[in-house]
Amino acid sequence: MNVRAISVMLLALVLGVGVRTSAQDGGTEEPKGETRNPPAHELPVEDPTIHREPREELLDKDAEDEAEQTTSVLPVEDPTLKTEDPVELTSESESEKEEPAEKPEKKSEEDDWGQKVKVAYGYQSGLLVAVDDWFYIVLSGLAQARYSVNYRTKPPTDAMTGVREKQVTQGFDVARARFQLGIGLTQFVALYMRIGVVSGGDFAFQRAFIDLKWKYFRLRAGLFMNELIAESLINPNDLLFNDYSILENVFNPGSSKGVMFTYLRKRFSINLGYSDGLRTGFAEIGAPQRADFAVTLRTQYGWGERGLSGFNRLVARRGTPIGIRLGASMHYQDGGRSQGTTDVKVALGTIDLSVRGSGWSLLCSATAGQDAPANANPVTESFEVVSGAVSLMGGYFVLDDLQVFAQYAFVGKPKIQGEPPPIIPGIPTSEPSSMQSFGVGMTYFVIPGYDNVKLSTDFQYLLGRQMGSSVPASSLNDIAPNDDGSQFFWRIQISAAF
Repeated sequence: MNVRAISVMLLALVLGVGVRTSAQDGGTEEPKGETRNPPAHELPVEDPTIHREPREELLDKDAEDEAEQTTSVLPVEDPTLKTEDPVELTSESESEKEEPAEKPEKKSEEDDWGQKVKVAYGYQSGLLVAVDDWFYIVLSGLAQARYSVNYRTKPPTDAMTGVREKQVTQGFDVARARFQLGIGLTQFVALYMRIGVVSGGDFAFQRAFIDLKWKYFRLRAGLFMNELIAESLINPNDLLFNDYSILENVFNPGSSKGVMFTYLRKRFSINLGYSDGLRTGFAEIGAPQRADFAVTLRTQYGWGERGLSGFNRLVARRGTPIGIRLGASMHYQDGGRSQGTTDVKVALGTIDLSVRGSGWSLLCSATAGQDAPANANPVTESFEVVSGAVSLMGGYFVLDDLQVFAQYAFVGKPKIQGEPPPIIPGIPTSEPSSMQSFGVGMTYFVIPGYDNVKLSTDFQYLLGRQMGSSVPASSLNDIAPNDDGSQFFWRIQISAAF
């Protein structure tokens, strides 16, 4: 790449110059002398749900053969989504395409410019800059602004001052703001980074990993999210509600530092991760639990004409074909033998069922977990905490761009045997209690046919004592400390992603 090529790329970024994109068959032979830029399904992004399928193409016209499915073009956090048909980036105008193919060759100034820079942008794929067959950059982002009101029937009283907290908490907040940067180094190597901030948190790196891809296989190394809870694999902009359920709040895996191996076919996938424990890098809910070692395994199978494609989204517009996905995962970690790790064994298991059709979607999940001391001894009294949760949510499009949804979630009373040390996160500070969540809401999609900009409102009623349950208090999820009675909250949020 020479100096003139670099200058062209910088100029294109400053001016925001975009070129038309045209869909082509991925197996079509390219004209001699033209360079191939990465199609949209090769973009190195963590969550491929930012690449929407056009509404008129919700039904696959030419489904790929299973043997052609490959993770070598899917450097993504959840590879189970097939994006739209390959998009070829080109700098030719429509009038140039209509000219005769055979022309006398002549040398022009463009021949001295080296490799051409291609720029494309849109609601579907963010901003893409490609320099040659291998090197390309894609930039995307997300922002969520909301106003919320929380009301507690019996707020707690401060033990030191004797002052009771106010019943109502309200205000504006930025739930999330993030930038995602994917870089394709070669056809087989991609780099991904995500920086951002969540409500009540600090601006930081949330993901940073390298993907090595070949055919059906992928090896990921760095800071990433282990594939454990189905709801965690959904982009915040593709949820039904304005945020995740209380089940996901309790068992959210956060991000971990380690390696993960993926094998992906059209209807079946398996992920095996080895890391240093849950939430050791970044977690929106809960505290880190660093371990000496941690193993995470998830497998899933899909029925329907699209297989596993698209199930990391809960937004299923009209025209979406019927599909079913069954997934199961497990996690085990052990710590305390090395400096800085938590002296706890953690075992989690989950099973989930996703069903969708034309304008509707359902997700049912059940999770159980156990915490116990990693190194029991006569000095420290042994303890064991067992917890479980279920969640059911669904949405339906009453109009083309208006969706209604409902949810029920239950986090059972934690069963505690023995006296846990105070450093263990997630252990209730008062008499154990269960918690239930009942929710309803609606979403209006501002740009017809697209999911990137939406205005949502939801209402949830929480029955149970938060301080006696496994559900953490969180400003991000509008759950306030409550040691008696119940609470409810109402939110209105505008969310924009590109």
